[in-house]
Amino acid sequence: MTLPPLPIDTPLAESWRGFFTGINAFFAGLKLVAPGGGLFRYAVAPALLSLVALVGGVLLGWFLLHDWINDWIAQQGWASWLGWLGSALVFVLAVLLAYFLFMPVMALLAPLFIDPIVERVYQRYTGRPIAPPEARSFMRRQLGAFVLSAKLMVVGLVIELPLALLALFTGVGAIIAVPIRGWLQGGDLLDNPLGMRHLRVRERYKLFWRWRWSVTGLGAACDLAMLIPVLNLLVLAAGAAGATLLLISSEQGATAAAEPAARQ
Repeated sequence: MTLPPLPIDTPLAESWRGFFTGINAFFAGLKLVAPGGGLFRYAVAPALLSLVALVGGVLLGWFLLHDWINDWIAQQGWASWLGWLGSALVFVLAVLLAYFLFMPVMALLAPLFIDPIVERVYQRYTGRPIAPPEARSFMRRQLGAFVLSAKLMVVGLVIELPLALLALFTGVGAIIAVPIRGWLQGGDLLDNPLGMRHLRVRERYKLFWRWRWSVTGLGAACDLAMLIPVLNLLVLAAGAAGATLLLISSEQGATAAAEPAARQ
């Protein structure tokens, strides 16, 4: 069977050029899960769940913050007509909260809806499954999803959300927040194929750091796409497909580098 060529660079660059490889990986993944890409039917369920998660997150943020913000404005003794300012601020904060709760919520559902995408992308370009049948344990994978979701929740609310607020109000904050957010987001997406491999946390973070430029490029592209209505519904599926392409590229590069040493 003739395998299609990998749509990104192999091997992955460990320099700044890898950043553009990560961006290319996202758009290559987007082509795969978009209509006509062959995997759209697997992306429909994650897209619908993404819509529910985003809308639910905004509503949750609104109900949690609306009364608190308006009470705070009233306590300051400001004019009642400033109520519109409180509503606008609540909406912005609710959207931010939904944005940072999105990945933890969706991570819980990855074994059901994202793993099939990862499996098919990997098999399309390698001709073999991402993990042997004996290594596929749904319960073990689901337990890993719970752990990942908890980690994403803590990182999102403790690190990423404060950085986003800093970036919102200061230009210097944006310079700091964008690359950090990109690396964390890319690592979250790469956790999907690596989780199916059942790699230990230390092994995963070693790969995140080695391929940090590509991981950051993937995460930055996903962050940008999340701001585009409708397209943001496919971000999780496209990001997981792109992360799988990065994994394949790194493995092919390692195999190519090992062949000359094996001949000697």
